[in-house]
Amino acid sequence: MNSYGELASDLWRAADERRFLAMEHRDTFFAEIGDRVEHRVLELVPQLAGDAPATEPNRLRDLRLRRAKKQAEEIAYQEIIFSQSVVEPELEYAS
Repeated sequence: MNSYGELASDLWRAADERRFLAMEHRDTFFAEIGDRVEHRVLELVPQLAGDAPATEPNRLRDLRLRRAKKQAEEIAYQEIIFSQSVVEPELEYAS
C-alpha cells in the first residue's frame, strides 16, 4: 500500500473506527484507493505544471513541479478519497 492508501486508511479509521475494523479486505480496498490517487496525481502534474520556459533554472523547475504535485494531490484527494462516504448513507441523515 502506498502513502496515499495509508492516508485514506488513517482518515477512515479516525472517522469511524468500528466500521473501519469491520471492513473485509480493507488492505486491498485502501491499496486500490492509493493506486487510483497515485495514477490521478501522475496524470495531473504535467497539466498543472505547464511547459517549462526555455531558460528556467533547475531550482525554479523543481519548485514548479513540487507545486504542481501538491496541487494535483489536493485535487486527487477531493476526487477520490474525500468523495468516499465513511458513514453509511442511512445513518448520515438519521435524526
